Parts: sequence; C-alpha cells; structure tokens
Amino acid sequence: MWYLRNEKGVALVTSIMFTALALVICASLLYIITTGIQATGALKRYKTALEATYGGTEIMLKDIVNASFGFNDYKSVHVDATFEDYLKTRMGLLASSASVSSCMYERLTLPTTQWSAACADAKLRPKDAPDLSFELSATSGSPYVVYSKIVNTMERKFTVLDGGVVKTVVIAGNSDTSTISLDGASTTEGGQVTVPHYPYVYRIEIQGERKQNPLEKANVSVMYAY
Repeated sequence: MWYLRNEKGVALVTSIMFTALALVICASLLYIITTGIQATGALKRYKTALEATYGGTEIMLKDIVNASFGFNDYKSVHVDATFEDYLKTRMGLLASSASVSSCMYERLTLPTTQWSAACADAKLRPKDAPDLSFELSATSGSPYVVYSKIVNTMERKFTVLDGGVVKTVVIAGNSDTSTISLDGASTTEGGQVTVPHYPYVYRIEIQGERKQNPLEKANVSVMYAY
C-alpha cells in the first residue's frame, strides 16, 4: 500500500505537462501573429497593385483611347505612318516602355464580328497578346507594368435607304472625332445633328503587376463608351 501512495515524480510530470501546454500556446500565438503579418503584407501589396491598375485604367481610357481616334486625321497627312508609331508620339514619357499591338486600332474602330482572324482571338487575360502595355513608376521598388486589351467592341446595326433600296449598315460607332468619324461620315453639320449618335462601346480588360514580382498584380474589367 505504501508504494501505491508514493507521489514521487508527480511534480515533474505536472511541470512537463504545463511546459508542453505553454509551448503549444506560444506556437499557436506565433503562428497567428505570423499569418496576420503575411496577410497584412499581401493585402498591402494587392492594394498597391490595384491602385497602379486604376491609374493605368485612367490613362488608357481618358488619354490613350482619345488620342487613338486622331490617327485617322493624322494618317491623311502622314501617309506612311503606322498606328503604333503614331500612338507612341502621343504617349509622351510613357512611350519609352510602351508596346502597341497592330490589332489595337482595328479593335477600336470595328465591331468584334468584323475583326480579322489575327485579331479575333481576344482572350480575356490582358497579359496574353495585349493591345497596349506600358510602365508606371512606383514610389518605391520596381515599376508596375500595365497591360490592356479590348476583348469586345459592341456592334451597331441600323438601316438606311440607298437609291430606293433598304440596306443594313453595321458599325462600331460614329462618335464625332474632330467632326470626322472613323467611318467617314460626320455626325454633325453646321452644328446640327445629321444622324443618330452611336457611341463606341468597349469591354476592356486591364492588369497591373509589379515588374520584378508578377505575383503582385490586380485585374479590372471596364465597360467604356466613347
């Protein structure tokens, strides 16, 4: 009976149990803290990439698309000019890092159903054969690269009477660009509207990513009317 009541070593076992429990608690706290730091860092990097993507979107829609529609008039004067060279002359400091696809002008001016075979395969991922890419400087670290691609251009159908024959006309739009639209017909004459306005409507996919770390990226999808 004396041996059954022997409590020698109980304190050691108890201390080992409490030590193991404390280690488990400490490990759990370290894991939670580390995971939280990683999540915070990832969220910060994503938000920075998202802001860069928003900035690239503003440049693409408000500046580059608007400048692109001037190529028709520019081409009438500079016959040998290409759209790629023309657009780079309008991009200022961004031109040094810019890459312009030959499909961009076609996708801007023609409905999707009229795109050539080379330009018709518009995959949704903007980094796959983008229409336009350029770099945006970051406040710290490597710059961001912005990729943009027009994946769909709305089709406009209307009927006209031509020599007594009703014809169906298919266009992407007829927005007035310096009084001359891209289909060669002005929407205004003497300040008066001569035909209904059909704005160009696009779906544009845009991706911004850190140049040295493509995992830091963000994507936006835009519906834009010009």
